[in-house]
Amino acid sequence: MDLNRIHYFFKAVEYKNFTQAANACHIGQTTMSKYIAVLEQELQTQLFIREHRTLTLTKQGKQFYEGMKNIYASYQTLCQNIQQTNTLHIGMKTTDFTDFEILESFEKKYPHLSISYSYLEENELMEGLKAHQLDALISPSMLSFYKNNPIETTTLSKENVSLVCSKELIHKYHTIEKVIQSVPYITKATDQNYHQLCKDELYKIYHTTFNKVEYVKEFPKQLLLLNLSRGFSILPTKEVENRDQFYLEDISKYFADLEKINLVYLKQNKSENLNLLLQHIHEKKC
Repeated sequence: MDLNRIHYFFKAVEYKNFTQAANACHIGQTTMSKYIAVLEQELQTQLFIREHRTLTLTKQGKQFYEGMKNIYASYQTLCQNIQQTNTLHIGMKTTDFTDFEILESFEKKYPHLSISYSYLEENELMEGLKAHQLDALISPSMLSFYKNNPIETTTLSKENVSLVCSKELIHKYHTIEKVIQSVPYITKATDQNYHQLCKDELYKIYHTTFNKVEYVKEFPKQLLLLNLSRGFSILPTKEVENRDQFYLEDISKYFADLEKINLVYLKQNKSENLNLLLQHIHEKKC
């Protein structure tokens, strides 16, 4: 019996019709009928009563259906568990945080393990972590779930960060202070607590701050708005340092802790694979 095709039988039970079940499985009606016939021959019993193109389970068919549902569910769970033992599941909000040497060296050290990335919204990330669907998250330190959940963190990297705007804005307003108070702050971060922290830090540095925030979902859109002189941003220096159209001012001294990238996890949910990664990170830092 091929368990990978037993869902043909389940669809026949669901639709009570070979043609409709075949369409749902994206196979031909002949293939569906032949599969059921072979299954009945293998079991040496009739599973369906065929009458006017309608299928009805026999007594033996009902018994087989109920038992096979449990067997198939256990089979799928077993397959998932086997796959998960070879995979470290990491969640994040964007694709910005996959380029870490520490993760590359981890995969080289443990070639039998692979890292699977899931890109989700902030609330989905924490739900996935609590449900054991994710082993850990990669996140900038300003996301709001840091304050509301019993999490632990390990720093993956601290970025040098710069205040970034177009050279055209500097030419127009003459000073970076005037730029900050005159145009919106463009960011991918939706957390208002983070916005306030940025306001406060900028005020400490420049004795002025921004009044308006413009939110974007993607980094390319952020770059486009910066290029169009629609506002300023705070970005990792490495992302913009080779772009001649931008004016950069290093603010790492004030923003390094705010912009650091963390590995986030729940202490009580640490998997064996996550423990290997944490050990690898510790070894690299020593």
